[in-house]
Amino acid sequence: MELLLISVSLWILQCNPARADSIIHIGAIFEENAVRDDEIFQLAISDLSLNDDILQSEKITHSVKLIEANNPFQAVQEDSAMADGARH
Repeated sequence: MELLLISVSLWILQCNPARADSIIHIGAIFEENAVRDDEIFQLAISDLSLNDDILQSEKITHSVKLIEANNPFQAVQEDSAMADGARH
């Protein structure tokens, strides 16, 4: 779980600030055995998308990457791929 928080935090810091009528993409990296974390993430994205008090004109998209357990090298690779995709 700590690896996920670090990866997502680094990816979010690399994103451009959101503008009105913009698309915000949130990415997450989970170990393959973290099914419950993935479910909670999906619910959180859904709740956020439906809350007009938080987001008036922004649209949220998301992606989830599953990696092998205890493989920090793969986590770094996936994080880099997500960050590269966010820049394009």
